[in-house]
Amino acid sequence: MIKKFFLLTFVMVFLNSCSWLHKEWEDRPDWLMPDSSTSSTQTINNSSNTLLVSGFSILSSPSEVRKDIAAGGLKYEKSKNDRKAKLLSYSFGGTLIDAPRLFSYSSSDSTVNFFEGSLLSTRMTFNATSDQNLEEIINSLYQILVNNYSSPDSEASIYSFQTYKWNNEEVEVFLSVDKENKRVFVTEINSKLEESRSFREFKNKFIDEYQTYDEEVKYGKSKR
Repeated sequence: MIKKFFLLTFVMVFLNSCSWLHKEWEDRPDWLMPDSSTSSTQTINNSSNTLLVSGFSILSSPSEVRKDIAAGGLKYEKSKNDRKAKLLSYSFGGTLIDAPRLFSYSSSDSTVNFFEGSLLSTRMTFNATSDQNLEEIINSLYQILVNNYSSPDSEASIYSFQTYKWNNEEVEVFLSVDKENKRVFVTEINSKLEESRSFREFKNKFIDEYQTYDEEVKYGKSKR
């Protein structure tokens, strides 16, 4: 009986120690062995040249994005919040892809987001003229994404909102359809950067402002 008591006590102390060590490791300073997600991001940003459907590269820097937008004959608006200085966004009317040659639409716009100077995500929005035109846009963009990323990994529907999702080691892709407002979104996200410790800490720090992060960035839903 005494042996069992000591054994149980030892197990409880050991588990508590493991929990404490895990917390201490998560709270370690950045210079002390960065987590694997950050290391993987650095590896990708040093070696990969993934071209995105939006017309940019996962390696694109802010200056390169500005040049690409200007080369497309488009004007951008720069957005940077002092409180969230690590985030930088460029928004512009239109897209870099030759969409009019593929399908018709009433209007389009794009947004490119950066985190600490690295490309975090791109989003293209297309507004349809009718239900029939909406289907035309969906089918065309779906085929483009399949050609670029293969078949989607998942599909989900909530009321009039439908989302197709693609996942690979470098990019997380969403084709989102807002049937009620006749809009289609294509979002491409730098997966490794989003999973990095630095970005997770940033999101946790500004959790109030980012309660709808997934809805806004990944699915294109408007801020409330």
